[in-house]
Amino acid sequence: MANELTHNVSLVLANGDLDSVSIVPGSDSITQNTAAPVRVGGSQIIGTTEEALALTDITTNGWAYFRNRDATNFVEIGVKPAATFYPLVRLNAGERCAFRLSQGITPYAKADTANVILQRDILDD
Repeated sequence: MANELTHNVSLVLANGDLDSVSIVPGSDSITQNTAAPVRVGGSQIIGTTEEALALTDITTNGWAYFRNRDATNFVEIGVKPAATFYPLVRLNAGERCAFRLSQGITPYAKADTANVILQRDILDD
């Protein structure tokens, strides 16, 4: 098969004089390389200390979808190559994002001031 995954992107800004700024909407069709891909999904409670996101049975990192299900606090997603957490993505309350994970990394997450529920779906490539 081919083009098993479709990724849609759109961003429009309407704030004062910046009401004409927009990114042209686009769609990508993505082929997974794994014949029988694995999906790790569900929700994970994220505390205020960085913690690894489960990649159980994922052999080759692929696309990942994250949604902060908290109504108040933000959550950061990043990496921890040694003893230091490096946040790369911030999701405010209710926000979501999707992107392809780099190979060989384990994503970590850390909540702002109280636990949050992070919905995540991570796919084999």
